[in-house]
This record gives sequence, structure tokens and C-alpha cells, in this order.
Amino acid sequence: MMAAFLGACRGQPSEKPPIHTQYNMYWQDRFNAYQENPFFEDRRAMRPPVEGTIARGKLENDLAYYQGINDDGSYVERMPVDITRSFLKQGQHQYGIFCTPCHGGVGDGNSPVSDYGYIAASLLAERAREMPDGEIYSAIYNGVNTMNSYRHQIDAENRWAIVAYVRALQLSQDAGEDELRRLGMDPQGYTSINPAQTDN
Repeated sequence: MMAAFLGACRGQPSEKPPIHTQYNMYWQDRFNAYQENPFFEDRRAMRPPVEGTIARGKLENDLAYYQGINDDGSYVERMPVDITRSFLKQGQHQYGIFCTPCHGGVGDGNSPVSDYGYIAASLLAERAREMPDGEIYSAIYNGVNTMNSYRHQIDAENRWAIVAYVRALQLSQDAGEDELRRLGMDPQGYTSINPAQTDN
């Protein structure tokens, strides 16, 4: 036994390939990506998913949550998520990535792209304020006018986080000093007095 063990020790690096006594599935008959497969009529080895199949955990049958609409196709009035301070921070982060370039940092449409003639809607306008939450969500999910859909870049949770942050931006324009203090904000500098003060 010891002789077999010592015989397996080369004592120095070898350029020869290792000896496999148990292949298992190390080498197997298979097709690599983009390789030709003569079995199929289109000769493609990479097959599209069977029609109607859904990946595990990807069943998005809750229209209100995943599309922002009710069963009758109307927009949901209120977002179907719990609004917390951390959720708003998440929305602020996502808004900064995807929305600020066109809608501006405070949502007024004054943004870098406006310098080049592209006009983005103001999210602070009365029209936007009167929108149901689901309509704002739908704009992210489906796109609207010259705005493309972001459904593939932003998942459902972050879409709703952005909607929540847009509502916060709208409310911030009309907030009085008492309201700001209740939310833990300094009316003079809009800086957080105590982030742990409120979480909902």
C-alpha cells in the first residue's frame, strides 16, 4: 500500500497529462455552445426553451406586482410593497443609476441630456403627481413615448423602489419644516438628523 502511494509521488513537476483511472463524466459526448448539431433540422446545438416553460422561481403571475396593473388592465393605485427607509434608499440608488441622466437628480427634467435637446418629462409636474403608482411602474416596465423599457435592466423590486422614491421626490417639494423634522430631516440642510428615527 505504501509502495503504491509513494509511486504516485513524482517529486517534481511533470508536463505529461495526469492519468485518470475513473473518468466518470470528465469527458462526455456533448455539444459546445454554437456548435453544429446535425440531429436538428436547423442544425443548432443550442436549443430555445420549450414554448410555455418558465424557469424555477420566475413565475410572474401577480400582475399587480410584476406589471403594475389590475386584472382588468387598469393601473394599481397604490404600490403593493411596504415602504421603509431602507427601501427608499434602495430606490434612490436605482433612480440615480437609471433615471437621473434624463429626469434629473430631483425629477424636474433638468438633466445632462437636456443640454443636447432631449426633453424628459418632469416627474414633479401635476400630471405625474396624479398618476396611479402602477402607471409610473408601467413606464419603467413597458417604456412610454421616447423612453425605452427598462424591464430587463431593473427587476420588479427595484422598479417599485424607484416608484417609491419618485413619490418621495414629489412630496419633498411641498414638505413643510414640521414634516421634514417628523421624517428625521433638517429643514435647513435636508440632512438626516437620525436615520434610525423612523423606518416606515
